[in-house]
Amino acid sequence: MDLLLRLLERRLVLGIAAALAAIWAGERWGGWARDRIEQALQPPAETASPLAGDIKKDVEVRESAKLRGLHRAVSAEIAAAAANGFEVGMLQRLADNALDLDTPAYRSAAVERLNKLRLAVPRKKEAFRTAAASDLNADASDSPRPKGKAVRR
Repeated sequence: MDLLLRLLERRLVLGIAAALAAIWAGERWGGWARDRIEQALQPPAETASPLAGDIKKDVEVRESAKLRGLHRAVSAEIAAAAANGFEVGMLQRLADNALDLDTPAYRSAAVERLNKLRLAVPRKKEAFRTAAASDLNADASDSPRPKGKAVRR
């Protein structure tokens, strides 16, 4: 009974409440405080390398060249389909419109559109015939083996 009375004292209850509040506050805002201290000790580098702009321009030029090359390939396929008598004027206009999206933000969408157009280009049907008996290959086990020379290694 004496132990229960000592556990219910005001200062012990307040101490336990303060400890729980400190634990809760540490969980809630501890990461923020750690980030602020880390930022004060090691601020992020705000200046970019002088070559970063040149590298970015080179990458943009290369990606733009890839897109233009894909446009040329799709246009060649569309021209071949037009030579075979297919009506593909709308496909060529769509390909040209996809080329207008040659900006870093829309370049992946332009590549996707051109690849979809490449699949939509009509192609001439191949002429097939049935195989004749004379076209069949002889059994591979009946054919003589080619003679070769053994090489010593």
